[in-house]
Amino acid sequence: MTKSAKQSLVVTVSKDRHVNDVVHDLKAAGLEVEGVLDAIGVVTGSASAKSIAGLRKVRGVADVSSDHKVDIGPPDAPIS
Repeated sequence: MTKSAKQSLVVTVSKDRHVNDVVHDLKAAGLEVEGVLDAIGVVTGSASAKSIAGLRKVRGVADVSSDHKVDIGPPDAPIS
C-alpha cells in the first residue's frame, strides 16, 4: 500500500471530550469520517497512512486501528 492510499480505520474515543468535538479534530487531521457511533465512542473512516500518527495525537482519541472485514458466512453454513 502506498503512503497516499487510504486505509479503513476504527477510532476509539475516550470519555475526556464529547465525540463531536473529537470528530471535528479528526477531520482536520485527515480522517474522512464514514460513521459516528457515539453511544459506544467509536468513529469509522479512512485516511492515508501518513495521517495516522496525527490522528493518534488528537485529544480524546484512545486508539486508532485498522478496520478488518468480517464475514460470518450464510446462516445455514456448517462452520462460520
